[in-house]
Amino acid sequence: MTYIFLVFLFYAAVAYFEVPRLLKNRMFRELCTFIAISVLGLVLAAGQILDLPLPNVTKGIEVLFQPLVDATDKLLLPPGLRG
Repeated sequence: MTYIFLVFLFYAAVAYFEVPRLLKNRMFRELCTFIAISVLGLVLAAGQILDLPLPNVTKGIEVLFQPLVDATDKLLLPPGLRG
């Protein structure tokens, strides 16, 4: 539980320095992006600390790009080397 507190404290410290600057410069889109990425990072860090089953991002990327890889193979590789 101590590690979760430390991770939360780290994210709070980063937000303490970044959020006022973003608000002062009226960078609202950047603020929304900062909050979204920070919350996602905090949840993933807490999930790893608690040994929760987390989604594998690499498998999702493979599923998205496999059709592109297959099409490129068909275009560029000679017939004997296609897999």
